[in-house]
Amino acid sequence: MLELKEKLENVAEDVEEIAKTYYRLSVLNIVDKGSKLGSSFLILALVTGLAFFIFLFIGFGASYWIGHALGNPMLGFFIVAGFLLLVLVLILALSKKTIQPLIRNIIIKNLYD
Repeated sequence: MLELKEKLENVAEDVEEIAKTYYRLSVLNIVDKGSKLGSSFLILALVTGLAFFIFLFIGFGASYWIGHALGNPMLGFFIVAGFLLLVLVLILALSKKTIQPLIRNIIIKNLYD
């Protein structure tokens, strides 16, 4: 009877140790995923900021160039603004079926990598 009681105590201790190890492993996995996700968002923010300024300066340059070529600087700005408005309308039209699923898949892929 004593042997059975000792074996059950050993099993209980082993189960407790396994549970603690599993908990620690889960915490490490969560920290790993969080750090990967955080670094991905930081890189995305930096790239987005740089892309904003690149497009801003390209837009100003194109506006001045088109305006100078047409002899009317305001017309160059209106042409570039019209082009950007067209791009915005295309993005909004494609966002539900194309852009949102693409972004969703990228986020899910980053979470499970």
